[in-house]
Amino acid sequence: MINLLLSLGAAVVLVILASFARISLWFSVPMGLLAGVGLFIYLGRKVQQDLEKIFARAGELLKKQKFDAAIEVMKEGYKHGPRQFMVKGSIDGQIGVVQYLRGKNDQAEPLLRSSSMQHYIAKAMLAILQWKRGEKKKARETFDLALKTGKKESLLYAVYAYVLVEIGDRGKAIEVLNKGLEICKGDERLISNRTLLQNNKAMKMKVYGDQWYQFLLERPMVRMEPPPYAKVSRRAVRG
Repeated sequence: MINLLLSLGAAVVLVILASFARISLWFSVPMGLLAGVGLFIYLGRKVQQDLEKIFARAGELLKKQKFDAAIEVMKEGYKHGPRQFMVKGSIDGQIGVVQYLRGKNDQAEPLLRSSSMQHYIAKAMLAILQWKRGEKKKARETFDLALKTGKKESLLYAVYAYVLVEIGDRGKAIEVLNKGLEICKGDERLISNRTLLQNNKAMKMKVYGDQWYQFLLERPMVRMEPPPYAKVSRRAVRG
């Protein structure tokens, strides 16, 4: 917001100065607008660069599973909230995702709710929490909201369809996958899951890998094999 006001102010000042210099409004107004837009872009980039540094630091901490420290680093970005639109919502979304992954749903939900529209992963996680609480209508509305900005994301359609199947609405799930295929044309993951649903079979979400498992709706399959030294010899079996 501050960046916008500064940019508008710069544009107005330039027009006023041009009028004192007896420069035509036909020239000074476009010149002022151009200067204002340029300043707004410049200030926005400065904010973005600082946020990228903040999230890079937080990312390193997350790799070390220092979650609380990472969250504190991300909170440093809130200082830019009054300066630039959607900054607070973006940071809320990021912290909300971290808390969701930690299983701290009570702390995650308000942040996921206040996350910006562009953070469709955060909105999808919010929808999952609503569904688990039995708020099926709210969950659908939240998924639909997430699809407005994440409409090109195959995973989002698949997660939505998965939840709809769990709700008991297989027909709507197929409809969602068809909608996804209108945008993500030829996406084999959506096609294969639609075929499974049409044949009354369960969806196979592991095709999305870690992206799918971040929603904590299914645990990754880990093959447990005994190490060589743990194998039992035939002699031991015979006694």
